[in-house]
Amino acid sequence: MKAITATMERFPATYAWRNRILRVDLSDGRIWVQPSLPDAQQFLGARGLAAKIVWDEYPEPVDPFDPRNPFMVMPGTMTGTRSPYSGRTNVCAFSPQGAPYSWFSRASIGADWGAELKKAGYDGIVVTGASDTPVQIVIRDDEVSVLPADDLWGLDTIDTQEATQAAWGKNVKTLAIGPAGEHLSRIATVQTASTSVAGQGGFGAVMGSKKLKAISVIGSDIVPVADPERLQSLYRAVGNEVRGFRQRQDGMRSLNERLAAEGGKARVYPCTNACPTPCSTYISGMRSCVIDRKLEGGLACVSGIFGGGKQGLAYDWQLPFRDMFDLNMYANRLGLNHWDILVGIIPWLRVSQKSGLVDSFNGQPMDWNSLEFWAKFLHDMAYREGMGDAIADGGWRAAYTLDLGVEIMRRYYTGWGYSGHWDGHAAFVNHIVYPFWIVGALHWAMDTRDPASSTHGYVQGVMYYGPFGFNAARHAHSPITWDHMRGIGEKVYGRADTLDPLSGYEGKAIPGAYHAKRSVMKDCLPTDDQVFPLIYGYNDEDHFMRVDGIDGPDVDGHLFQAGTGLDRAEFERAAERVLNMERAVGIRHWGRDRKIDERVIPSFEYTENWVNPEIGEAKALDRAQFMPVMDEYYQLLGWDVETGWPTRAKLESLDLGFIYDDMVAGAKAAKERLPELPPVEPVKDIHRGDPFRADGVPASEEG
Repeated sequence: MKAITATMERFPATYAWRNRILRVDLSDGRIWVQPSLPDAQQFLGARGLAAKIVWDEYPEPVDPFDPRNPFMVMPGTMTGTRSPYSGRTNVCAFSPQGAPYSWFSRASIGADWGAELKKAGYDGIVVTGASDTPVQIVIRDDEVSVLPADDLWGLDTIDTQEATQAAWGKNVKTLAIGPAGEHLSRIATVQTASTSVAGQGGFGAVMGSKKLKAISVIGSDIVPVADPERLQSLYRAVGNEVRGFRQRQDGMRSLNERLAAEGGKARVYPCTNACPTPCSTYISGMRSCVIDRKLEGGLACVSGIFGGGKQGLAYDWQLPFRDMFDLNMYANRLGLNHWDILVGIIPWLRVSQKSGLVDSFNGQPMDWNSLEFWAKFLHDMAYREGMGDAIADGGWRAAYTLDLGVEIMRRYYTGWGYSGHWDGHAAFVNHIVYPFWIVGALHWAMDTRDPASSTHGYVQGVMYYGPFGFNAARHAHSPITWDHMRGIGEKVYGRADTLDPLSGYEGKAIPGAYHAKRSVMKDCLPTDDQVFPLIYGYNDEDHFMRVDGIDGPDVDGHLFQAGTGLDRAEFERAAERVLNMERAVGIRHWGRDRKIDERVIPSFEYTENWVNPEIGEAKALDRAQFMPVMDEYYQLLGWDVETGWPTRAKLESLDLGFIYDDMVAGAKAAKERLPELPPVEPVKDIHRGDPFRADGVPASEEG
């Protein structure tokens, strides 16, 4: 493609929103802008604005690798301002990772790219079409260029960013794909900075299918807000409250003692723009043994699992810290999804190996204690070489393609093509017990991907900050008791049994519906998914979070009001509007209904990984008791209990009545177009008696 440069017009803007969506069609080389208001006010931004665009422009779904697939990068309402944790940005498209359908879905990415786009004057970018040759998009305020990127194609994600900095200046912010995206891996990531990735969804492959190597942006404007003094005050107050239970400096001291002999250094850094409480780990100074580079970057999420070290069937290898960090950065450079690799693919392959089903990978023995083997494994996955060609599509598809350990694989994949996440069953990386994973089961049933942004708000909060939690020892001087938790349940959800370890299925639909909406609020404001909503605190006797005299869960609305000047109630109503629009998209495109929602239930119908010590007995989901919880969830959201569809009355109450008839007609057409899905068979629990579950389910209790 020849270089194309155009100057974009501006439209009258308002507080927070810039009133421009940048559109680029790579097939015909067209660059233009469209106003984002009033849609941005009604749908907030991020995944909300993306859902509205898809509804308006895509009456039927498209294949993820179809040039028509819209690759969207959408900052939130407050991105680019001093609203706390507001740097997070959504990436949305029809997802290569999704199954059984390529749902229109989303991922979240941090660092500074979204803030820079807002400062350049855009509420989002939508890229359609595909180039015949590699290209990059460069945005410099009103000037937008589509340029050849042949010299970038083949580079890893970090080398690509270094090249764009050399070309456009050190202040440029770049989204890039690595070899995995170029080779259309369905678990390919989109990356910015050293460690911030849009991990789930396979959206790096969408960029790769368009021959789009990078999107770089330099913005020079400010994002105006309605009440900057109030926003700054809330920023400081949130930081002061949250810092008390997310302090990481002590951990840095001990880690630096370990790294001293290897020349490495560790520090705490913010993983996203406008973060008042940095808590991520950034390491520099160590030499890579995989590539000829100095290692520098962050450890995030499940990266530490590259080191293994757990006894049991799935994670029984042992690598030193240097090797673990080396593999973490190598996977980042290749543009591969750590979560699917470490929570899905590796357990599936390791247990298949121990079961005698496989013993080598592309001619090498599967030695998970070998850095060299790991490096080859990741390389061949990213470049689709040999067995890596199948594994590049993620563990869910690879097991079927290779006809290898399908029943073993299903033990680690909860639903929609995604490995477990806060489900208490498939994943061994998130400690959660009955009855709290019931809410996680609801969120899994309703989403298009692993529902992290919903489940974090409830199940992670319960397990982190409650009496079972990781923070309990640090706050032993003022522990949170179950009486405190029940009191917090009354305040937040209106019922004590929502946070009662002995409550069973009672009350679980309420936090399920509550956090489905909060998920949208977190993505679209945005805020930090693992901090908001602000529920638990350590500064008051009742352990309920309060910030500057505001109840913690209400802080989001106050941030929205300070930024936009609009009423807080409209923020919550807009979030509910987004949730219903996303649901309507799935119904219109694939006939999504309750029957499809229930396909995840078998992933919870075997015994949980850990035991609630207040109960002392391992539990599995009881379908008969779960069905009424689903009923109540639909009712709370105003959705039909039989179909799981938003009712006409519900949509009209949200000013969405105009979509109802098209939603129903689309669902009917989808049912006629698509073959009926086969039933989901029960999942076999292959971890019976596994020592990995020594604190969970003894073999004698599993029958």
